[in-house]
Formats: sequence, C-alpha cells, structure tokens
Amino acid sequence: MKKFYNYKTVFLGITILFVLFFYIQSVDDENNTVEESAYALQVLEQDSLWIYEVYNGENLFIRQEYIPAAKGKQGFKSKEDAEKIGELVMSKLLENKMPVISVDDLDANAISFKKS
Repeated sequence: MKKFYNYKTVFLGITILFVLFFYIQSVDDENNTVEESAYALQVLEQDSLWIYEVYNGENLFIRQEYIPAAKGKQGFKSKEDAEKIGELVMSKLLENKMPVISVDDLDANAISFKKS
C-alpha cells in the first residue's frame, strides 16, 4: 500500500510540473505576441493636409499621402481621419491580410472625401 502512495505522489508531482511548464510557456507566448508587433503608425501634417506612415520596425513600410480608394488625389482633412485609416491598415497587416482600403471602409469610418 505504501508503494501505491509513492507512485501516486510521484505522478502528482510530475503532473504539477507539466502544468506549471505549460502555464509559463503560454504566458511567455502572450508577452512575445505584444513585442512582435513591429508595426508603428505615425501621422504627420503636410501642406495643411494629413498623411500617415506605417513603419515595420524602423523601416518605412507604407506612406499614404492621399485617401486610398478615393478618386483623384484627395488628402486627409483631419488628423483623426488619417489615424483611423492608418490603424485600419495596421490591423489588416497584423491579421496577415492585404492592407487594401475600400470606399466601404472609408464610409464605415466616417472619412470625409468627394465621392464624384
């Protein structure tokens, strides 16, 4: 009977070690996910209009001077508009999607632009 309790104790100890190991691994993975987000957004004013730049690490990845999907060369009229679309582009990049912006995306984010 004493041998049974020894096996039970060893099994319990090994189980606890495995649970702790996998818990620590999952916490490390969550921390690395946040740090691995290498994209950064910068919104700048240029000639009384706003542009956004997306950086991958320290390298310029996207520089958007005009409203994407809008006809002609229409610039962002407010910093908030440029920031909304820049954040949408970054979220698409983080989801491994093409960072394409449509007119529906502009409408959904209440971006003001000429639709003609």
